[in-house]
Amino acid sequence: MNGSSHHPTPAEEVLDPISAELRSLLDAADGKPMSLAQIAEHLKDRGWALLVLFLAAPFPIPNIPGLSVPFGVAIMLVGWAFLMRRRPWLPAFAMRTTLEYKTMERVVPFIARFMERIERYTKPRLRWLVSGPVNVSLIGSGLVSGGLFLALPLPIPLTNGPPALSIIFLIIGMLCRDGIMVLIGYFLGILSWAYLALWIYFGSYLLAWLGDLWQHIKEWF
Repeated sequence: MNGSSHHPTPAEEVLDPISAELRSLLDAADGKPMSLAQIAEHLKDRGWALLVLFLAAPFPIPNIPGLSVPFGVAIMLVGWAFLMRRRPWLPAFAMRTTLEYKTMERVVPFIARFMERIERYTKPRLRWLVSGPVNVSLIGSGLVSGGLFLALPLPIPLTNGPPALSIIFLIIGMLCRDGIMVLIGYFLGILSWAYLALWIYFGSYLLAWLGDLWQHIKEWF
């Protein structure tokens, strides 16, 4: 065991199913809102990795407002600690961020059902992708990238799903020592930025076209 280690490392053994541990959050909440500090305390056996997974979970769900920037920044900060191989830390104001029980009732079953499906296919494989300090840093860089994307206030449809899933797959791969899941996470992260680049590229053409159209309309009058 690495009890004295001060930087995050991939789990050495797969614990109870992640889905079951997430479902237990609703029992812990007992109908009341929960702060990130309370959620982190409840999930302490899996450490910061499972907290990041939980933070990313609401983003693929439509109509969960107000979480994008604070949760994205929190994921970035934890990812940065993974990248630098230091003990993760979040400022007090972030840890005081609360989720209403109504929101948790939507988020927790959604991500738990998703995890139950994924867990059927997870197993230790390509372990060289999840072991060693270099790979911990690479996974951390993927989390920083995904967190930054989620924190951007983008008025573009379907931008939250891919980076959130990228983060989720990276964490699943890390916890379950599954290199295939990590590769899927990296792919989804690259896909997220490629999608944004396409919008920026074609958006500039669209704006130019609208500008020309407006000039023509003014000439008619």
